[in-house]
Amino acid sequence: MYTNIKHIGIILILTVSFLSCSKSDGERISLKVQSGKNTKELTVNGTTREYIIHIPENYTRKTPLPILLSFHGLSSNMEYNYNYTKFHELAESENFIVVHPNGISKRWSTSNLNNADIDFIITLLNQLEGIYNIDPNRIYSTGMSMGGFFSFNLACKLSDRIAAIGSVTGSMYQRAINSCTPSRPMPILQIHGTEDDIVPYSGIADVLDYWTNYNNTDTNPIKYNIPDINPNDGNTVERFDYLNGDKDVEVIHYKITGGGHKWPGYQGNMDINASKEVWDFVKKFDLNGKIK
Repeated sequence: MYTNIKHIGIILILTVSFLSCSKSDGERISLKVQSGKNTKELTVNGTTREYIIHIPENYTRKTPLPILLSFHGLSSNMEYNYNYTKFHELAESENFIVVHPNGISKRWSTSNLNNADIDFIITLLNQLEGIYNIDPNRIYSTGMSMGGFFSFNLACKLSDRIAAIGSVTGSMYQRAINSCTPSRPMPILQIHGTEDDIVPYSGIADVLDYWTNYNNTDTNPIKYNIPDINPNDGNTVERFDYLNGDKDVEVIHYKITGGGHKWPGYQGNMDINASKEVWDFVKKFDLNGKIK
């Protein structure tokens, strides 16, 4: 009899311990989160989606961390984006979580209506905020080419969740500019080459005009010439800073003269590293504007 009571007591303790570590929706909050690179799946509206998440080694649930979404370009995928951006290396040194979602058929939708990709990102963020200790005021987005287009889409349609974005070789179609309805000032970083034969540089002026006007920044930018530390790459970089926007947000543009459809620091221009420039820019802001 004593032995049976003892066994029942152990079972009850284990059951209570399990339940205390579980969320009401069935997701268990782990006291020890697996750090490093993990590939996961998520079902949204009946479709199974994939993403890579990298958790820094020193992550604990005690401190909320910012999160960076990094979107691949057309015909690319999350694995390739993970490898060339190397945001995971920055995540370790800067202590943030980076997520590389995978697009359906290697693309992202910029549709205004019934956008399955925006539904995916909303559901993904909700799930991640339920599992990890994430700072909801510091969720950022970046992307290459179509991933840049999609980051602009999130800036327009999900400005209550996305604090700042960085686009590399991406842009906005005129219809996207016309229908853009952010609810707050949005910090914007745009990196683009003048010889981009996929997404022409000629459209970037309209993008900058929209965001500088919307954010109410200075109309005359501060200009810098970035040191040409690698003359063999065949191009040079100028930086344009549009400052003093509402809530102290900024619009920053790196113009790569002679640059093509490449991710600087990985291919093409080697005077800047696009991944570092993106993170150094977005980390200065949260949903309330520039972090003081």
